[in-house]
Amino acid sequence: MRAPISVLDSTASHSTVTVGNADVSHIAFAPDRVLARHSHPRGCVAVVVDGAVEKAFSSRTTTARAGAVVTMPAEEPHVDVFGRAGARIVVVETNDDPDLDRVSWSRDWDAMVIALRIARELAVPDDFTPLALEGLVLELAAVRHRQPLRTARAPGWLRSVCERLDERLPEQPSLVEIADEVGLHPAHVARAFRTHFGQSVGSYTRRRRLEWAAGELIASDTPLRTLALAAGFADQSHFTRAFKCFAGVSPGRYRDAHSR
Repeated sequence: MRAPISVLDSTASHSTVTVGNADVSHIAFAPDRVLARHSHPRGCVAVVVDGAVEKAFSSRTTTARAGAVVTMPAEEPHVDVFGRAGARIVVVETNDDPDLDRVSWSRDWDAMVIALRIARELAVPDDFTPLALEGLVLELAAVRHRQPLRTARAPGWLRSVCERLDERLPEQPSLVEIADEVGLHPAHVARAFRTHFGQSVGSYTRRRRLEWAAGELIASDTPLRTLALAAGFADQSHFTRAFKCFAGVSPGRYRDAHSR
């Protein structure tokens, strides 16, 4: 494999600001772009804010879509295959984060909201941009280190259940479907989920759908009624009530507050 390359290589466009010992970038890749097996000289946290990229590591292959958070250590070999619409990704590169010692993947809409704010800050930088980015990078780190209750003791199949639920957002697969996919009885899955995560599968899914909706409110101009139905709510008023309990403000106010 060739020497490690910068994350900015082969991009269609990029903007970068150095914050302390980290480089914070908003990068775009052209549709159907393929980056042969390569690595990067520093550890990376990458948040996909639009489009998709298939990342093939030695241990796993995953398709990272909007809301995906991928971490990798320095010089971790991988192949990138970008989707038909390309991809926009916010990346933080550093050698000072001891937690960037392994490949990990998750989907987190709170992380996407922070990444979108980083992208907006990089789009129109000023004298205060480094300070603003420093705060946003710390927020992103806090979100990354947030763990569901007792996750560390959850068996691998149960973590797989969470991943399957997250990957299919905003779809609403039934507990029977998910249990069938992991080869276990639905009642066993339901009991184990509550035991390890302190909440039901339904409560977890409802929160993740609201997090997905929060990301969409910022990333798109989708009408609230359309977004409510896509997120699985019966109507806009039901969605508004649930979102206000979740975020403390109505969907409209949330969108306004984050579009500034």
